[in-house]
Amino acid sequence: MPTFKPERLTQITNDLLLAVGSSESHAKTVSEHLTNANLAGHDSHGFIRIIQYVREINEGDINPTAEPAVVNETSTTAQLDGKSTFGQVAMTAALEVGMAKAHEHGLGLVNVSNHEHTGRVGTYAETAAEEGMASFMCSGYVGGPNLMSVAPFGGTMRKLSTNPLVIAFPYNDDGPVLLDFATTVSAEGKLRVARAKGATLPDYWTITADGTPSNDPNTYYEGGSLLPIGGLHGGHKGYALSFMVTLFGAVLAAVATPEMQNTRVASDTMLYGSTMILIDLHRFGSLELIKAQVDGIVSYVKDTPLREGFSEVLYPGEYEIRNRQQRRIDGLYIEDATWDGVAELMAQYGVE
Repeated sequence: MPTFKPERLTQITNDLLLAVGSSESHAKTVSEHLTNANLAGHDSHGFIRIIQYVREINEGDINPTAEPAVVNETSTTAQLDGKSTFGQVAMTAALEVGMAKAHEHGLGLVNVSNHEHTGRVGTYAETAAEEGMASFMCSGYVGGPNLMSVAPFGGTMRKLSTNPLVIAFPYNDDGPVLLDFATTVSAEGKLRVARAKGATLPDYWTITADGTPSNDPNTYYEGGSLLPIGGLHGGHKGYALSFMVTLFGAVLAAVATPEMQNTRVASDTMLYGSTMILIDLHRFGSLELIKAQVDGIVSYVKDTPLREGFSEVLYPGEYEIRNRQQRRIDGLYIEDATWDGVAELMAQYGVE
């Protein structure tokens, strides 16, 4: 299992994307985003994705040079067409628009459609928090067989995607209080990592095509489905949450794209998109006072007797902060299977 400095992974990703036709600005945005995901401990959304992105560029799913465009706008809202470019590029453009509106008016609501995989959505919320903004973000996908991954509660066929949800609130210099998760028991990318390691899953995260529970990551790639948050018995909550993310993400964003305005979801049609709501906390009082109140809540929650096997209670987002600090020291570990796949691409495209 090779280990890399973050800067080296960023350079490899950047060079590969340039080699397959990406613009310099897009390659920089995506490569930095993927490395940041690895640093935060979410390898499922990091370097492992470069193999997917190169394939999707070659298959025409990603336009590596297209620029997102605003297609509808008011003083506090905007809709963007991602032009089928990298999700990281489209979401970064939407974030910049949204933060500008929030700075000017206190609130910005922006959605973006027609984009590819967004990467780790929490990264955008962290950027907003650095500007003193609380945020809600989600990405929804529904319809079309290729990207569906989740069976609705009680079903056995893939009907929804992992539909991630993020809520963030500024806290301190290390990072915000951050909720960032797929509305499934696990992000699909974590199955990729487990499969690359040859490991089993810690619980029944998937079901086979006939509904049999499984802890084998290969089950999903053999036609099974991911389970919603709550799993086998409590999955009605995760399913309902995923359904609502579909509405706020896929439906609200997709109507901005002209070709989607008269589309009804069918077996071969997919709606997808992302929405972010940004709130400038400076409009509500002293940011330092707000952060002090957050610190008081963090201390209050942490001051509790611990269950057996636990050494402390973490606040939401502290896991990522700890990982980022430690991985900058230790380096980033890449599974052999992932590195072998990337090394083949490097050889194919002449990347040193």
